[in-house]
Amino acid sequence: MDAVVSRDFEDWPDWPLQTARRVSYASATTQNSESSLLSARKFASPPSPPTSPAVSDHTRSLGLLPDEVIRLKLSRSVTISFIRKSRLFRIQYGFIDIIKEANGTLKALEMGGQQHTFVHTFANSRLPVPHLENPLLADDTPLRVSFLDEQTVQTSNTTFNTQLSYTFDHWDDCVRFQEILLASKLIFMAGIAEAKSKGRGEECISQNMRLLRGRHERVVLLFFANSQRKERKRYVSVPLNCIDKIDVPKKASRPISLHLLPNFELLAEMKVLQLQFLDDDERKKFGELMTQLLD
Repeated sequence: MDAVVSRDFEDWPDWPLQTARRVSYASATTQNSESSLLSARKFASPPSPPTSPAVSDHTRSLGLLPDEVIRLKLSRSVTISFIRKSRLFRIQYGFIDIIKEANGTLKALEMGGQQHTFVHTFANSRLPVPHLENPLLADDTPLRVSFLDEQTVQTSNTTFNTQLSYTFDHWDDCVRFQEILLASKLIFMAGIAEAKSKGRGEECISQNMRLLRGRHERVVLLFFANSQRKERKRYVSVPLNCIDKIDVPKKASRPISLHLLPNFELLAEMKVLQLQFLDDDERKKFGELMTQLLD
């Protein structure tokens, strides 16, 4: 197995998971649908419509003439929330234009469907990790995606940095949005009550844990470490090839244990990672999936 020497998900060698050839996001989200979480939850509304190429006049006027622009048509509107001059704004948009550079690198997201467009740019910066604020437990869980750091946005010809969030009404839209920013397939996500490691103690409480499949079929486990330790709160990633084995207890109240290989410093400190799930069905699904992936 190849050793992974990075510590943070953003610093993983495949981050961001770019491709040297032109690939439309439409094909990336519709192929191999069994490996994604699209339509994994039950909603009364129909599945998300397919994406389609589109270039808006506003995009051209900004000079964002990309090699490729794909329009993500949302099942319902997305609500953008941000703060400007101490005021909270909430604006609904009907679609998202995904703007990519010639090499496939994500450059910006442009919201449309209103009189004024809203542009979320990523130029010359590392893609942010989308933070799903509420642990998934029921179909009525708010699908609010935010970011740990301020984001650069442009609206009404004004560019500024702000705390930004996206609130979706449909699960498929939320999944597609995460996959765009993570440049990976979201193959599993569940709410965890707690994550502990043998070497460091509490890692996180009441968060979501995600499994992502990226370039070269690499799989990584990702969760937000919000423990009360003095170190900064951050995302922690555990590549699949750094997991030696998994223990799945039969008793529902017992956590699943991942025995880690000391491929880099953080994993050497953690030794064994224990995950306590909020829902026992999700615990079983995760155990079955991880057992298959590790075989």
